[in-house]
Amino acid sequence: MEWFKSKAGQLIALATIVSTLAGFGYAGAGYVNRLENLEKKIGGLGETEDAQQLIEQRFASIETSVEYLEKEIDGIEIPDNSDKISDNKASIVGLTNDVERIWIELDKLDDNTNPLAD
Repeated sequence: MEWFKSKAGQLIALATIVSTLAGFGYAGAGYVNRLENLEKKIGGLGETEDAQQLIEQRFASIETSVEYLEKEIDGIEIPDNSDKISDNKASIVGLTNDVERIWIELDKLDDNTNPLAD
């Protein structure tokens, strides 16, 4: 019976050691997974920095373009057409008066019993 007790004790000790090692292995795998995830994130930071530099370069080129456009807009001269506008207004008034006179003349023709007017 002593032999059985010693062998059972050895089996229990062996099972304990194996389960402990398995537990460390499982926990170690979790840590390795966490480390891999951190490495991926850190690697992503390098890509983010590269993308940020590209965006900064694009903004710099956009700023240059905006400055050029502002200079071009400032250089545009708008001609003074106020005298032409007043001439056009006078022409429109004159044409309106002519049309009113024609309508008056047409009304006179309607009142006339001219057989050719029909």
